[in-house]
Amino acid sequence: MYEPIRSKSVHSTMADGTTDFPHRSRGEELDIQLAGHLAALLTVTDELRALAPGTDLDTAADRLAEQVTRLRGGLAPARLEVAATRPKACPAALHRRAHTLA
Repeated sequence: MYEPIRSKSVHSTMADGTTDFPHRSRGEELDIQLAGHLAALLTVTDELRALAPGTDLDTAADRLAEQVTRLRGGLAPARLEVAATRPKACPAALHRRAHTLA
């Protein structure tokens, strides 16, 4: 025979409307994803700057850092110290990786 459920369901539905954690909007989720992609591109750009310093790469890296900071609500991204680091990757491979990320 059928016995009615006596306890509250462990599965919640959207109709419940009661949640105990904050939800982000679609725009906020997209900002988080974009910040991650731009931070990855910034990392590759900093590696390229370490191999072949130039004002164009410096400008691009600074603009990427500004956008990541904006998208993260003021939290600045981690940056690679160009003077202290010499990546072992070849520039062509880094360029391909940057194009893939972009």
